[in-house]
Amino acid sequence: MRLLCLLCLLISLPAQAGKPLRVAVAANFRMVLEALAPAFEQATGTPLSLSSASTGVLYNQIRHGAPFDVLLAADSARPMRLEAEELGAHRRCYALGQLVLVGSDTLDALANPALSLAIANPTTAPYGLAAEQVLARPAFAAGATRKLVQGSNVVQTWQFWHSRNVDLALVPRSLAGSQGVAIPESWYEPLRQEAVVITGGQEAEARRFLDWLASPAQQARLQDAGYGPCP
Repeated sequence: MRLLCLLCLLISLPAQAGKPLRVAVAANFRMVLEALAPAFEQATGTPLSLSSASTGVLYNQIRHGAPFDVLLAADSARPMRLEAEELGAHRRCYALGQLVLVGSDTLDALANPALSLAIANPTTAPYGLAAEQVLARPAFAAGATRKLVQGSNVVQTWQFWHSRNVDLALVPRSLAGSQGVAIPESWYEPLRQEAVVITGGQEAEARRFLDWLASPAQQARLQDAGYGPCP
């Protein structure tokens, strides 16, 4: 009987160790996390199950009971709200986002009303809000009558430009790579991307994942991908 119990315990352990960690990830960070995931899974034996949308959409899903274990947001505001609402804990910064312009070699193009522009929805996407702050600068007032297209998230915004549906787009450095012209960081509120562990989920495993993401090796990979270090 003892041997049978031991065998049952040994059989059950891999299933428990292999339970996916459910990660709600802001759209700007999805492709980067997909590239990082195999290293985490190999190191821990825990697979990552990723769900991606704009930060505001993910926040609303969590408030309505979506079964996530951790949120990787593109701002600090939503993680702070989740902590205040006792839906999240252990909030921390994991990356500093950077905004760039694609479609032109000069930022003066933002003042040209003949050039159409795509930004992410500023209500739900932090990068869209940052783009809106940039466009509000007096130097770009002449471009206010341009055709402005809003993507539901930064990936869709990038696709609008990549498919030539618009002339310009304001998108994350992580999506643009070397194609973008950097927007001075003083032109918009810092894109401090914070993570928060969702209460009631796999909290210990989520904290281990965030520790791993904060490690020097992974932070170096994030900087290679177009993110700055947390201040």
